Amino acid sequence: MRTDLGGIRSLIPASLDHNRSQPGRFAIVSALSAAAFFAMAPPLAAQFVYVANADSNNISGFSLGANGALTAVPGSPFVSGTNPASVAVDPTAKFVYVANEDIPGSVSAYTIVSKGALKPIAGSPFAAGSEPESVVVDPKGKFVYVANEESNTVSAYKISSTGGLSPVAGSPFAAGSGSDSVAIDPTGKFAYVANVNANNVSAYRIGSDGALTPITGSPFATGSEPVRVAVDPAAKFVYVANRGDNTIWAYRISSKGALTPITGSPIAAAGGAESVTVTPTGDFAYVGTEVGGTFAYSIAANGALTAVTGSPFAGNFTISVAIDPTAKFAYVTSFSGNTLLGYSLGSDGALTPITGSPFVTGSGPFSVVATPLVPFAKSSATLSTTTGSPPTFELKDSFTLGMNSNGIDPATEIVTLHIGTLSVTIPAGDFTQNPDGSFVFDGTIKGVSYDITIVPLGNNQFTLTANGTGVDLSSLGKQVTTLLKIGIDSGTVKAHHE
Repeated sequence: MRTDLGGIRSLIPASLDHNRSQPGRFAIVSALSAAAFFAMAPPLAAQFVYVANADSNNISGFSLGANGALTAVPGSPFVSGTNPASVAVDPTAKFVYVANEDIPGSVSAYTIVSKGALKPIAGSPFAAGSEPESVVVDPKGKFVYVANEESNTVSAYKISSTGGLSPVAGSPFAAGSGSDSVAIDPTGKFAYVANVNANNVSAYRIGSDGALTPITGSPFATGSEPVRVAVDPAAKFVYVANRGDNTIWAYRISSKGALTPITGSPIAAAGGAESVTVTPTGDFAYVGTEVGGTFAYSIAANGALTAVTGSPFAGNFTISVAIDPTAKFAYVTSFSGNTLLGYSLGSDGALTPITGSPFVTGSGPFSVVATPLVPFAKSSATLSTTTGSPPTFELKDSFTLGMNSNGIDPATEIVTLHIGTLSVTIPAGDFTQNPDGSFVFDGTIKGVSYDITIVPLGNNQFTLTANGTGVDLSSLGKQVTTLLKIGIDSGTVKAHHE
């Protein structure tokens, strides 16, 4: 049965029923004059935000401005199926998928065309189980997964080159009672499903063909009425929002995908917790609620949550939260207000309303998503470590920007680096640019000293050399998962550990 929208509607009174232009951005050329650079640089890619409006059966589309303000894209809103409950974008920002919560349910599929408009894909909508509540795309853009609450299953689909969906062999896969939400870890190895009626989380290993195999020990206990599940960008932690007891449970992910509660979990929320979202930098988590506003938490190195000063932040029926890929802005659905609340994110995680907020949506906005990071076209890396006193490491990474990239400018963008268990975020403005066009950061963060250099080679190719002192990475395996994010550009690669 419908739990999310029905429960929320029962609480609502009847009367309430980027383009960026940045000096120093490198794309195509390196040490050329400013005039030559801007003449040769490709058009800057736009960022978009999409909202599933459950009561008006459509999708609102917005372009995201440099200051975070939203402008409706041409043709918005776009027709969906009945009761659209969840919206997702594939990692290449080519396709949008919407779970339509109906019996039988369906998935609407769209291509993102000129200026962010949505064009239905041939064959859409595609059949799903009963009352699909959540849709997600795997990080490699190969598969779509849908949690079907009424049929207690997860539907899995292969994505064609044109965005169409075809069932994975063996789909749908059994989940717990009331499978309400599905999330995929950033490595694409594991899937997690929150079962609202069973008070637990099902965990699966994802096969090369997209099939789901239960992980040993699954399902894992959680709080009362778990409605949403999220994974942090380093693939180390899982967070679950429990509406029944207003808690957020935090878990550590083992190498085999099993979940172990983190010390101090669960942490209290209030007002009917409805969603949990982690920032692309992994520093903060935000929880949408029915009547309590939006809760903000900082994330410690061990995954523990601590309330941000000023939390919760004002808002009514703030059901869903999306963070833009640069981690500068947050967008929160106001279900009762038929609007989207826009905020800028402070360095401490606090939310400050954006000029022009709130932005008008359709009726009953229930889910929001921002277009994702632009993946590197290719990358390769090597890692060397020492165990001396102090221990050191050196990472060498070569990468090429993706075809949809608008270039990078480390001097003005957040740079995030994950090397196995090590995670570091370098704030925008901390890199400096040398006369030869290279970018350098030299400083200490959380007790580790870093010397990082990014060098443009031309033709969208770059090298990164990161030296660190004060952390021992020697126990990492021969192949170490490494993630590099610069602004909205990102790449994950297995670094050979020498």
